[in-house]
Amino acid sequence: MSNRILFSAQTFSREHGRLVDVRGTAWRYYTIGEGPNVLWLTGGLRRAALGFDFLKRVGARHKVIAPDYPPIRSIDEVVDGFDAILSAEGSDRVMLGGQSYGGLLAQAYLACRPGKVDRLILSGSGPADYGRAWLPVEYLMIFLARVLPEKPVKNLLAGWLLKVISVPNAERIEWEEAVRTTLSDDLGRADVISHFAVAADMIRKRTVRRHAYDGWHGRVVVLSAENDITQGKGDQARLESLFGRSVEMVSLGATGHTAYLFNPDRYIEILEQALA
Repeated sequence: MSNRILFSAQTFSREHGRLVDVRGTAWRYYTIGEGPNVLWLTGGLRRAALGFDFLKRVGARHKVIAPDYPPIRSIDEVVDGFDAILSAEGSDRVMLGGQSYGGLLAQAYLACRPGKVDRLILSGSGPADYGRAWLPVEYLMIFLARVLPEKPVKNLLAGWLLKVISVPNAERIEWEEAVRTTLSDDLGRADVISHFAVAADMIRKRTVRRHAYDGWHGRVVVLSAENDITQGKGDQARLESLFGRSVEMVSLGATGHTAYLFNPDRYIEILEQALA
């Protein structure tokens, strides 16, 4: 395989991948390292192994558990999947981190399982307290993902992912190929539907809401780049309203949405402080 990123991700997957069955759904996840447990939730590309370099770096001081996302439709299935993975790894309590879309899932998992989470780290991810006004948007995206030809649907998702991904210029072409190949060869229509269906289910059930975090007093650390177009000026206020207290805002400088790819050395330095 000529693409270094895809080759390294596949090698990482073979070496560190594990499977757990949850009522007939196969959940693939990766575990590496020893030390305090970190459950790290990847972004919208749904394949954690693409963060192989990042996971290895975090695994130098921690035991990192990082799941892929199967094509499920509800937040309850997400919670059940994470529960099963942590049970298989003998992890009763974790530090929980989420990048981008993974931050949305992290907030939902914390809302459902506060007793399992020591602290929450959001990276390139805003508050997930979406009101019901967002439901028509999610339903429209689900409808389009179902009825449009699969290739255009994947191209739309690829276009959005490539718009927000931040990597060094020398690696840009290789990452673009890796994203498009993953979408075309590894992910199906059901995965695209799942992306929006889970979010819609969260909104419909009001999973992420102020009341859900009553009694949970762990740290909330938010890593955010100044030039990340997915972040809003009001995110801090919304997060503090959601959790009922101040949150720790940490600047990643001008490293974009995927700072862990753009400047991995600096990102790990900052992340280790949040995990300490």
